[in-house]
Order: sequence, then C-alpha cells, then structure tokens
Amino acid sequence: MRQGLQWLVAGAQPGDILFLQFSGHGTQVQSRDGMEADGKDEALCPTDYKEAGYLVDNEIYDLAVTPLQSGVKMTIILDCCHSGTAVDLPFMWEPRHGNWTEECGSPHTAGDVQMFSGCEDDQCSMDVKRHGRAGGAMTTAMTRAIRECPNFTYPDLLNRLHQYLQEDGHEQYPRLTSSQRFDPRSKCFSMCEGAVPNMNPVLGVGAPPRHQPQRSGGFLGFMQGFLM
Repeated sequence: MRQGLQWLVAGAQPGDILFLQFSGHGTQVQSRDGMEADGKDEALCPTDYKEAGYLVDNEIYDLAVTPLQSGVKMTIILDCCHSGTAVDLPFMWEPRHGNWTEECGSPHTAGDVQMFSGCEDDQCSMDVKRHGRAGGAMTTAMTRAIRECPNFTYPDLLNRLHQYLQEDGHEQYPRLTSSQRFDPRSKCFSMCEGAVPNMNPVLGVGAPPRHQPQRSGGFLGFMQGFLM
C-alpha cells in the first residue's frame, strides 16, 4: 500500500486528477508524536499488517497529501472503521453549523484533497449485502446517492449519506475533511472537475490539536483484539 500511494502521486502536475478508495479494516493505535488530541492515531490494516505494520494517518498524509502541488485534485473514500480523520486533513465540515473547523495539528499543504470517511474516529463502519453480494454500507450509500443525483453539493451528498445509513439502521456517521477551506455549498461534488487552488496562506504550519471526541474504549479494545 505504501508503494501504491507513492505511485499514485509520483509526478502529479496541476490539472491531474487522483482517486483513492479503501474498503477494509481500520483501527486505532497509540500516537507517538503527541499531535492527536485523544492520544490515538487512526490506521488502515493492510492484509500484511502483521509483518509490515499498520498504515497510520500521518503516514498516509505524508505519502499522499504532502507531495501534491496546487491544482492537483484528489478524492479519497475510506470505508473502514475509525476513519473520521484517518488522513489527518486539517479541515472538517460541520453539517450542524455549516462551516469548517480546524481539527488537528496537520500541516497545511497546497494540493486539493477531500476525504469522505465511513464513520467517526470512534465508530465502526458496517457491511451490507445487496443482491447477494457483500459491500461496505457507506460505499453502497454513496453509490446510491451519486446515481440518484450526480450534482449534489458536498454538504448535500454528506447529508444524503447520513440519511441512507440511518434509514438502513446504521449508527455510523460519515465525515468530510479537506486540505482546503473552500465553500462546499457552492460546489458540486466531482472527482474529475473543479480543482480548488491553494487557499492556505502558509504551508507546513497547522493548528494545535483540539478535537477530543468521546471514545468507546471497550469496543475499541474488542476490535483491536479481533484484528490481532
């Protein structure tokens, strides 16, 4: 996976369009850099994680986000447990307030990256069966939403994901995070068009961590034991 991320961004130039999707296991591990408000890094679990280790959020950020120039657009979809801030993008959209909040100590970068997560950092992403085939609940909801209306704005798409998942009895709450603080209410969701130029006045400097969601330690312990 590390080599795949390096391949994805290698040589990317303004105008290039990149897409990253992961549907699998996610977990949390103890943070070693002190930049997580809750003391935990979110991480992906590759099939060889027992030999190669987890792919933690700040490593994904360093490999896939930091190298991007202004004008390069990347869309990321992570349909896995504990994925809310699993790329460490600095801006999180708050649907209830209609604004971005700066959620972590991630550095600011020049590329245009948006990530839809399957759930919050302290939640699990569920599986579903459609037409006899297994799939992620969030991926299924997103596919359904895009087919319904290809021109949703980013907040409208996020709200529709919440609606579909709630209707299907799932408690998971997808999140939208971004490397740029653009106006998502005036921009239709697209993986191929409308790259946002860099809006960060200073690159490489992030706000101190301050987001402290409540965690369900007992269930987290169960999931980590399951993955081990």
